[in-house]
Amino acid sequence: MKSLSFWFAGSGGLAVRRWRSSRFAALCALFICSFSLLTLAQEGTIVGTVTDPTGSVVPNATITITSIKTGQSRTLKTNESGQYVAPDLAIGEYNIQAHAPGFKIVERKNVVLNVADRARIDFAMQMGAAQETVTVEANAVRVQTDSGEVSDVITGQQVSQLTTNGRSIYTLVNLTPGASSLQADFQTPTPVGGDANVSFNGQRPGHTIYLMDGGENLDRGGSGTFSVMPSIESLAEFRVLSSNYSAEYGLSSSATMTTVLKSGTKTLHASAWEFLRNDALDARNYFNRRPQKVAELRFNTYGFNVGGPVDFWKSDHKTFFFYNMEWRSLIQGQTLNQTVPVASEYPDANGAGTGAVIPLTKPNGKPNIITVPTGIANLGANCPGGVPPAGIVSGAPFPNNTIPSCMIDPNAAALLAAKIFPLPTSGNQFQGGNNAPTNVREEVARADHQFNDKVSIFGHWVSEQINQTFGTTMWSGDNVPTIGNTFGNPSYSAVVHLTHTISSSLLNEVAFNYNGNRINILPKSSFGAPLAAPSGFTFNRIFTGPNADNRIPTIKLQESTGTQYTANWTPWVNKADDYQIRDDISWTRGAHQFKIGASWAVYKKIQDVFASTQGNFGFNGAYTGFDFADFLLGYTQNYSEDAVHDKGHWNNASWAAYFQDNWRFNQRLTLNLGLRWDGVPHTYEANHRSSNFYPNLYNPADAALFDANGHISPLSPGLGTSPNPILAGYQFYLNGIGIDGKGGIPKGLVDNHWAAFGPRIGFAYDLTGSGKTVLRGGFGTMYERIQGNDMYNGGTNVPFSATASFNNVSLSDPHTNITTGSKQTVPIVVPSITGLASNNYNLPVSYQYSFGVQQALGAKSVLSVSYVGNQTRHQNYYAETNLVPFSDLPGLVASKGAGYNQLVQFPGFRSIRLAENGANGHYNSLQLDLHANVRRDLMAQFGYTYSQAIDAASGNNGSGQDLNVITNPYVGWRYDSGPSVFDRTNVAFVNFVYDIPAFKGSSNRLLKTSLGGWQLSGIVTMQSGAPLNVTVGGSNDLSSILPTSGAGNIGNGNRPDLVGKISYPKTKVPAGIQWFDPTVFAAPAPGTFGTLPHNALRGPGRDNWNMALHKMFVFSESRGSSLEFRAEAYNMWNHTQFRADVISGNYGAALTGSNFGVITQAYDPRVFQLGLKLTF
Repeated sequence: MKSLSFWFAGSGGLAVRRWRSSRFAALCALFICSFSLLTLAQEGTIVGTVTDPTGSVVPNATITITSIKTGQSRTLKTNESGQYVAPDLAIGEYNIQAHAPGFKIVERKNVVLNVADRARIDFAMQMGAAQETVTVEANAVRVQTDSGEVSDVITGQQVSQLTTNGRSIYTLVNLTPGASSLQADFQTPTPVGGDANVSFNGQRPGHTIYLMDGGENLDRGGSGTFSVMPSIESLAEFRVLSSNYSAEYGLSSSATMTTVLKSGTKTLHASAWEFLRNDALDARNYFNRRPQKVAELRFNTYGFNVGGPVDFWKSDHKTFFFYNMEWRSLIQGQTLNQTVPVASEYPDANGAGTGAVIPLTKPNGKPNIITVPTGIANLGANCPGGVPPAGIVSGAPFPNNTIPSCMIDPNAAALLAAKIFPLPTSGNQFQGGNNAPTNVREEVARADHQFNDKVSIFGHWVSEQINQTFGTTMWSGDNVPTIGNTFGNPSYSAVVHLTHTISSSLLNEVAFNYNGNRINILPKSSFGAPLAAPSGFTFNRIFTGPNADNRIPTIKLQESTGTQYTANWTPWVNKADDYQIRDDISWTRGAHQFKIGASWAVYKKIQDVFASTQGNFGFNGAYTGFDFADFLLGYTQNYSEDAVHDKGHWNNASWAAYFQDNWRFNQRLTLNLGLRWDGVPHTYEANHRSSNFYPNLYNPADAALFDANGHISPLSPGLGTSPNPILAGYQFYLNGIGIDGKGGIPKGLVDNHWAAFGPRIGFAYDLTGSGKTVLRGGFGTMYERIQGNDMYNGGTNVPFSATASFNNVSLSDPHTNITTGSKQTVPIVVPSITGLASNNYNLPVSYQYSFGVQQALGAKSVLSVSYVGNQTRHQNYYAETNLVPFSDLPGLVASKGAGYNQLVQFPGFRSIRLAENGANGHYNSLQLDLHANVRRDLMAQFGYTYSQAIDAASGNNGSGQDLNVITNPYVGWRYDSGPSVFDRTNVAFVNFVYDIPAFKGSSNRLLKTSLGGWQLSGIVTMQSGAPLNVTVGGSNDLSSILPTSGAGNIGNGNRPDLVGKISYPKTKVPAGIQWFDPTVFAAPAPGTFGTLPHNALRGPGRDNWNMALHKMFVFSESRGSSLEFRAEAYNMWNHTQFRADVISGNYGAALTGSNFGVITQAYDPRVFQLGLKLTF
């Protein structure tokens, strides 16, 4: 094949104009069905220098690199400086030969090349005949002499032999110095809903990028989780690049994790497996005491794979395949224990036509005398003559505690007849299972083909089908099993990667990648309840837009019953697709190893807005003293309805180019000099369906005028209309509102960033010249592609969406005010805005640096000791912009917000919550990493990190993710600056795989079979406690000064005053463990912010041992057939390890209460998993 010519066309596609090789085009057609968004290659590079016995370089020597796995070879020549570079090599073991005229052949055997590795293999030639060969066995672990990056590899042996809770790769990610985990013990076997909450070097977890075979495997907009979660059995290995790495990696300001799928070998091989977990094998949780039942757990993982040469009949194989199929089935026991109305309360439950009889006690056991409402305009509107029956007197108890049948709202009767609430199973409680079964089916296919010694190609296709069923509605307050969801999440990944070795010094790589997923959440009814509104129910909605599936409105019993029925905003659909094309050129010139590349990527997302067009009714007992009685009468305290349930079409493109020079300055010093450019225009809505608030567009002369009810007056200036036809005829207050692409507003609402230049500088200096002691360090500037949630969250902004809210209306007619009897028109509401701060929207960036030493300990172990640090800038968060004067806060708290709308900076708006990129942070650490192959039968890794991570607004919700609301917008993010939620002072881990040698080589077949072939492996983690944040509730969080729909943006998570010395009694109390002393905190003065620093307390640490015992039954060593039995235990010693993240008082709990500062949950007790794996 002489040449390739590509033509790039359109906004999202790539067309192949002309292929000079029809054979190549036929193979590519199998793969190039779609492309992906990624940022780098997944192979490794072998470099070296060839010298003669005097130390002089040997130019034009022949280097032959042969894969032990496939038998394929690459041949190249050393240049005039005696250097050779072999980039883009697949991971695995290699034999490497060097030969030149007048010298013996020198061979290095079993050279291990890991993912994203840069392995230096030098050759010292010896004088002699070319027929003579000098063979040297390579070291299994090498000192890194050619790069200053901070990274760590998790090898294939660790992936396959270490026990992973949930069979999840997420568990192994923590085996890297600098990693700090906020993960739960058990990982749900899905990417969405899985737990990728791991911070690297103090940075936010969502800023880590995940790659698979060089293609991006990241769910942007999903808090930075995987898009597909590959089976452990399909993974070859992975590397975490955590600091100051090469310029070819980008779009991440934190770590880059690059994984490699398994590929076929020159021999056919296959395996099948099943792993199971069952609660019958598990210990009991500390807080799950008898006679409580142990929560049900059934988890099965089973599958098979097969791989080998396609042309198996040949001795010189060119094409290899690997196929992996896995199923994961999970049932996790969850229980509902919810108060519900009892059958005797239903209308005419006694069949005597007397209406609804209310029991004499409330669910909480207090007297429950229901009262006839007062102030109702037409109390007996549906009764004969339009008046209530005799004996019904406003303000007096209902006679016999019974609501007459004529007073019962027909819509309430219809909903109860349709069984929207389940009947109680005991007393007035519904107690039943609420399991959420999860089923995953995943296919992984990879093919590798070598056309000749110059051109090769590989590609993969991964398809993951996830189906879950939830007994109650997801992401809502629904607490009855009559309405739930089905959750479908198909995800896909495809990669095609072509390599062309043009000469010994020039190589070109072209890659096309695709990564995407779908989320389909559909409502599901159970217990005989209908999904759509039942017969007899009359809709009288405010807006005329569609109501999908004719959904039943949300019914909230908000007083003592507390029951809530809601389909929420389902059905809900999300469709995301990433596409990328990249080209990378590697060129060796003298002592310089250049790599130059460019890429273009586009991300397309179609996502429904979160809207409940079916309406939301709230009954709080304001009329009768009992929420269910209010419901029966149809008297609603609060009602809201969204007008539009449509979708946004969000796009973003990313352009990148880089230059990297790995310069072998001399035999001891290598310099890594790189520069990366990222052009990252902001995400935009393709149909101009996005808006934002701009303070400079707000005209004070057009400040809103209000009517007597606090709504915006129709006579107010600053009014406008919506382009959405559903909202025709409605007016919106638009003073200060800009619509994307119009009137000079950027289509992404903020200015684009085209000049993100990031230098990358590193060095490796061999102190002694022996390659055993190397000083390494570097600096790098890494920019972050903002994921897009800052745009998606504004999907309900005016004028594209509207919400109507009314008080005191009827369940059958929310248009009518029940206290006045008058019809209500949709008011011009005072809107809230979620947007972006246009004058403070720089790209998030981190400045990373490190300095350390690597020391070889013998031939098989390497110790790294490093200082690793960074400075983060322009980290994003939400801040309230529409503030009242600070001096008015105490008075507004006292008056419950009276006059609030008139006092804000921008009258006409409630909350204006704008995303800002302004917070700073820093991280400093000492990191130790020891990789040791102690003997042939023992592999071990030890890691330790001593660190401090400081930032702001990354942990207000306890997750460590982006776009948290800062507490004090008057001061800004600095009020929340403190230890990061993922700041753990000490983190240590050990993992090992030990092949027990006893009886392994016994000549006695019985002893060898029964007592030989055992293996022990484990992961031990010890870490100090994570920070705790104490917050205050009630009026002290200042939310009460805002109208209901705008609450929470001033004083969000306000903290108490610190009035004593923090201490940790750790005493046992009835509810659990009293972790900290609650008496040293006091509520701040009304309208003020507390003095307690952010994340000032510490939770308990962990000491966790996960162990596995393996037994291998070998059927045929020559054929590689065996049966492996595995017994795995998580939290092997059943240590009680308390969970700090659920301490009452953390993340929003009130200062008072019996559980304040009490730990009420623990991590998992000992859990067993059993497995069998057949290999042949």
